[in-house]
Amino acid sequence: MKIYRNILVLLLVCLFFVPTYAQKEGKKETITTEQEQQFTYYWYAARQAIEKEQYDEALALLEFCRAIKPDDGHTLTFLGLIYQGMGQEDRALKTFQEAFEADPYDQWYQYSRLLLSKDDAEMTQAGIRVLEKAYQVQKGGDKKKKVEQSLLNTMLSGYVHVGEWKKALAIQDELDRVTGYDAYSALTRYRIYAMWNKPKKAIQAVDTYLEIDPNDVRFLVFRLELMEQTGAKIKELYAMYERILALDPHNLMVMNNYAYHLATHKGDLKKAERMSAITIKEEPHNPVYLDTYGWILHLQGQDNLALFYLGRALYNVGSSSKTRDEIQKHIDSINK
Repeated sequence: MKIYRNILVLLLVCLFFVPTYAQKEGKKETITTEQEQQFTYYWYAARQAIEKEQYDEALALLEFCRAIKPDDGHTLTFLGLIYQGMGQEDRALKTFQEAFEADPYDQWYQYSRLLLSKDDAEMTQAGIRVLEKAYQVQKGGDKKKKVEQSLLNTMLSGYVHVGEWKKALAIQDELDRVTGYDAYSALTRYRIYAMWNKPKKAIQAVDTYLEIDPNDVRFLVFRLELMEQTGAKIKELYAMYERILALDPHNLMVMNNYAYHLATHKGDLKKAERMSAITIKEEPHNPVYLDTYGWILHLQGQDNLALFYLGRALYNVGSSSKTRDEIQKHIDSINK
């Protein structure tokens, strides 16, 4: 019987711990000491069977555990993991659902994860509903406990996946209350607004963090990209390029973009060539940098040398059709 290695590792980790019996809300069922001992025995036997890759035996042993504690979410989840590892995803999904219904406080992850992994809008929405229910259960549970950070992160990813931007931002607000505001919070907001096509809001998200750390080069680069998208003045763009390179003088990507911008906006070609020459010296096989350098040479009237570097760019471009098309466009323009 074939079982996927990552599922096996997860099972071994999880089966290291014997679950305590969590009763389903509203039920008064109890088990005897003898049944508890039997449950523990079968649990450890299942663990040993999995270590020996005897999955049929592990399934049978976990079914014994299930017979003793039919509403034990841990047992149901591990059964689901074995079914998933065996490629029986429909059965795994049903078992994960039973685990979640038995214990929505803790057994939400595998069920929602499998639903969200499907390229199916209905299942994706079902996965989000699972997360929302788990969130409400945790939020209304023990007041001394906070909603799990992992649940909030998974909910955020789910909302982003389906484009529910407002809900994603609301979850990020909740995450900030749990973990505090930091660079990752700002980055998440920036990405959400960028995907939502709200560049002004994205700028606000970046600027809020830059007030805390004005020299964070990552966020200055985000700010620069947004400035270009929103049509900032050339003078302001160049000032930002200079600011970033003053903080990070070896940032080749920024150096290349600055050089290309100078070249294509009738800027200082000598300065553009100096910066571009540095990039190809550091990364002589980078097709983007080679293309920039070749185009700058063409603008300076050095077409033969330009074609040499553009040819090298084309040779190194790989399968990126967009980059290849741009390089070919430059070559064709020179050869006219």
